[in-house]
Amino acid sequence: MLLNALSKCVLSAALLMVTLSAGSSLAQDKSSKSEKFFPGIIGEDNREIIDSWDKPWNAIGRVNVAGFRSRSMCSGTLISDRMVITAAHCLYNARTGKAHVPSKINFVAGVRRDKFIAHTTAACTHLLDGYTFTNRPTLKHAAADVGVIILSKPLDVPPLPVISKAPEVTQNLDLTSAGYARDRPFLLAADKNCKLYKDRGNLWLTSCDTNYGGSGGPVMMEENGQLKLTGIMVASAQNKFSIAVPKNVWAHLLEKTTCGGN
Repeated sequence: MLLNALSKCVLSAALLMVTLSAGSSLAQDKSSKSEKFFPGIIGEDNREIIDSWDKPWNAIGRVNVAGFRSRSMCSGTLISDRMVITAAHCLYNARTGKAHVPSKINFVAGVRRDKFIAHTTAACTHLLDGYTFTNRPTLKHAAADVGVIILSKPLDVPPLPVISKAPEVTQNLDLTSAGYARDRPFLLAADKNCKLYKDRGNLWLTSCDTNYGGSGGPVMMEENGQLKLTGIMVASAQNKFSIAVPKNVWAHLLEKTTCGGN
C-alpha cells in the first residue's frame, strides 16, 4: 500500500533531501532554462497561478535576502500585521551557516510580476526550540524547521487566519499549498487539490506540489468555509512526497509577538 511504501522510504532514508532550500543560493530569482527536473513535484505538476492580490492569497509573500555576492528567496505568510511565519532555514545563509541579519530580511506581500502590495524588513526572528541549521538535514531537523519574523512595521494586509483547532487527521485529508517558486518567482502558484499521505505527529508527508523557493509557504485547509493555515512547507524527499510541519508543533511561536528580550 502507499502508506507502507512511504513509511519504509522515510525510515530507510538516512538524510532528507531539502529540495526547497531557500536560505541558500539554490533558490535564486531566476530559474535555469535548462532545468527540466522540478524537485517537489509529485507526479504531474498540479500547481496553478493565483491572483496574489485577492484574499486570502495576498497574505502570502516572498521572504527575500540580499547580501554580499548572494541572493535568496523563500515563501512566507503574514499571520498578523507584524508577524510572518516561514521555514527556519530561510533565515540562514546556507554558505556560511550563520543567521541572516534581520535588517537584511525582506518580506514582500502579494508579489505579482514587477508589482507588490506591501513590503518591510525584519526587526527580529524567533525559531522553534532545538532548531539547528545544517546543509545535511534529517527528518529530525525538518520537524523543527519553522520560524517567525517580527516585522519592523505593521503591514496593512489582511493576515491569513490560523486554524483554530487541530484537524481530525485522516489519510487523504484535503490540503492546499501555495508559494513563490524558482520556476515562476514573481507569480504565486498553488496546489489546490493535494492530500495528506501520512501524519508522523510532528511532520506531515503530503502530495502537495512545490519547488525551490517554496520553503516556508503555507499549507492550508478549510475551516467553516474559509482557507486557514495549518502547516508550513519545509522540504521534499526525492519527489515522493513533500514535507510540512503542522500547527501543533509551532503553535506556541505565535505568542512571540515582540522582539523583547533578544
